[in-house]
Amino acid sequence: MKIYYINLEDAEGMLAISLVADPAVQKNFLCFSEDKPIKLQLANEAEHKVTGVVCLADTPIYRRDDVKGEYYIVFTKETIKAMVDRYAKNGLFNSVNLEHNPENFVNSVFMVECFIKDVDKGISPTGFEDVPNGSLFCTFKVEDEKLWNEIVNTDHFNGFSLEGIFNLSQYKLTPTRQPESNKNAELSFDEEVTSLLDELLAK
Repeated sequence: MKIYYINLEDAEGMLAISLVADPAVQKNFLCFSEDKPIKLQLANEAEHKVTGVVCLADTPIYRRDDVKGEYYIVFTKETIKAMVDRYAKNGLFNSVNLEHNPENFVNSVFMVECFIKDVDKGISPTGFEDVPNGSLFCTFKVEDEKLWNEIVNTDHFNGFSLEGIFNLSQYKLTPTRQPESNKNAELSFDEEVTSLLDELLAK
């Protein structure tokens, strides 16, 4: 299965953040969420604020579409930083919808905090210790009482998922990381992902 890096060259980048329950298989216009989104945390229940992961760094994310079939994409730490800068520059911090529905943008949810996990700088939210360094987090205030109750009391909205328009650069294995016993052999998916993660962690 092929692996692609996300890149922002000649691409619009992140356009919105969605409150989601389950992921949807998307085409072209990419929406990213995991099979089980990382659970939102109530940052301040009295103030109706909720915090969650928007984008995992250096983590293969499964995708499927009619053009490429099944594949994985990876957001590097550097790409996430550049993506957030562009998102802020374009004034899209309050671009929020429900379940990636372009007809269901909500004005009653707005961002009050956006940060990238950086353990070296002490930026590491409690409860998200297993989230990779360089991942993107956001905190939103929810003014709509009905929506807030759905977030707190139901499974209708379990996490955040970003959406946007990106370019994909295919990850290619280098000969030095292929098995010594058979340099021309194609690696299994598990071996390829392990090799990719080893490279990313070594940076």
